Amino acid sequence: MPDLGNPRLVVPETVDDPPVVRLIGGSVSPDPVAEDDHLAVFVGSADSYHARRTPVAGRYERWGTELRFVPAFGFVAGQDYVVRVRGAAGSHRLTALRLRSEVSAPPAVVTAVYPSGDVVPENVLRFYVHFSVPMTPHLASQFVTLRTASGVADHATFMRFKQELWSADRTRLTVLVDPGRIKRGVATNLDLGPAFTEGDQYVLAVDGGWPSADGSSQLQAFSTRIRAGAPLREQPDVRRWRWWPPRPGTRTMLEISFDRPFDRHSLNGAIHMTASDGTVIAGTPTVPSSETSWSFTPDEPWPAGEVYVSVSDALEDVAGNSLRELLDQPPGSSTSSTAR
Repeated sequence: MPDLGNPRLVVPETVDDPPVVRLIGGSVSPDPVAEDDHLAVFVGSADSYHARRTPVAGRYERWGTELRFVPAFGFVAGQDYVVRVRGAAGSHRLTALRLRSEVSAPPAVVTAVYPSGDVVPENVLRFYVHFSVPMTPHLASQFVTLRTASGVADHATFMRFKQELWSADRTRLTVLVDPGRIKRGVATNLDLGPAFTEGDQYVLAVDGGWPSADGSSQLQAFSTRIRAGAPLREQPDVRRWRWWPPRPGTRTMLEISFDRPFDRHSLNGAIHMTASDGTVIAGTPTVPSSETSWSFTPDEPWPAGEVYVSVSDALEDVAGNSLRELLDQPPGSSTSSTAR
């Protein structure tokens, strides 16, 4: 590796500054493979840094003797980062980075949880927890808990990951139920039993005190009561859906009623409308509460002739069953993904 000499590191100070980390001076290798070896940014404090941690995704740019790193999703105010700059003979130095915000952030609260219905199948696969502001990562297992109606916590319900399943802006957390508690006949299910049992009541709790990413507020405690219903053990089938087709020449809403609740975020982009000539029909889809129906309002009046509703076979219900296969059984035969 070329000797970087003693380059100067320049980092942004607020979220209003350009999200660029600059390494100025020294000898920067032209080899793109070595870029993240010279300069890399990691989520977390310098105390928590270790060489095997995955760096923040982004792109590198060169400006003469200057190497720049631009994060793919920007930086989050209040989030701790550490910048690693490597020098000669494999040495490196770590620099802490935390951007402040010039605008006061709203308080941290849970704004939504999906599935949003009061009843979920006993083999429900995942929950989505939405927050009003970006949250500090690597704390979900400390704050998100499933409890019985009597208040007993089941700490083995949810999967624990080194890299939690956050959206890019860190306002949506995906909480995955351990598949071993869902699939029948596997060791975890036999040892601990299913996470949910049909007919029983549960509380999904997000405890208070979870700090927001910018450190300006702590989460207000949140909980929602749910009841476990019958499991979903069959593949979704579009032939069981009910349809309310609109009249041509109007902008009346097309409505579809499902035979089961579907995964809220799997529904995004899973259903498309096309005219008989193959033209995609632009419009606004809507997913009402409980995720058991879907509607679509076209931007322009519906065309005359046949309209095709195309459904991706990757669409999953809330138990993780797609139009292609069941979660806890060998994949079945393919299911048609187009309805008319």
